[in-house]
Formats: sequence, C-alpha cells, structure tokens
Amino acid sequence: MKESVKEKIIGTWKLISWKYLDGDNEPVDFFGENPVGILTYDASGYMNAQLMKSGRGNFVSESLTGGTAEEIKDAYLSYAAYWGKYYERTPGELIHEVEGSLFPNWVGHDEIRYGKIEGEYLTLSTPPIHAQGKKILFNVTWKRA
Repeated sequence: MKESVKEKIIGTWKLISWKYLDGDNEPVDFFGENPVGILTYDASGYMNAQLMKSGRGNFVSESLTGGTAEEIKDAYLSYAAYWGKYYERTPGELIHEVEGSLFPNWVGHDEIRYGKIEGEYLTLSTPPIHAQGKKILFNVTWKRA
C-alpha cells in the first residue's frame, strides 16, 4: 500500500534532477544535467514550482519586454513554472489544481503527480504523457531545503 505524503511534503524543496523515460525506457535529462529550481508546499494547501535549465542566456536588451524572438523562445523553452492548490487524492497521489502557469494550457486543469519520499528526497512522477509521438514518464527529484 502506498504511503500518504501530504504532511511530509510541506516545506521547501530544491531541484536535483528532472528526467523522463523516453519511448525506449532510456532516461533523458529534460533541462540538462544540472537544472535548478524550487518547489514549495504550504500547510494551507498551496504549491508553487519553478524549474529552469542552468546557464540560460541573457537578453541583449535590458528591457523585460525587449528580447528578440529567438531570445524569448529560448527563455520560454528553458523555464517551467506553475502554482495553485494541491491535495492528496489517494496515498501518494497529489493533485495540483493549476491556477497560473507559464504554459497556458495548464491553467484551470489538474496535474497529477505521484509522490514518494526517501530520506530528505522527494520524487514526483507523472502519469505517461504523449509527446513527440511517444509515451513518456517524467520523474522530478527534489531535496528538502
């Protein structure tokens, strides 16, 4: 039987790795070998996830809205973020009710994450996702901050 994680996940977590298993069950680093990020779960039921690729390039312009099309594309493709309410539907099965997201398609939708804690590490996994014509499974590992 799976173990409840709701009370144990409350706090702040630092990103260790973001991998997925491709269609051939080979692990792939989604944002490279050294991604950075932060994940918070609070006791009132809110969560926030920020993940990014290390070594992202700066825009030439200092203006927040002054990037070239290529700079904006690269920035978008090297960062992931969303926030909202969360609850544990069954032991280890977390539902993130997305209220805001860099990826607009997630807003207003529930994202399922399967949580497992081992020592000071939390691994969140997704159900299989269809991407690039294959089913892939994401595993994101966090360490308690």
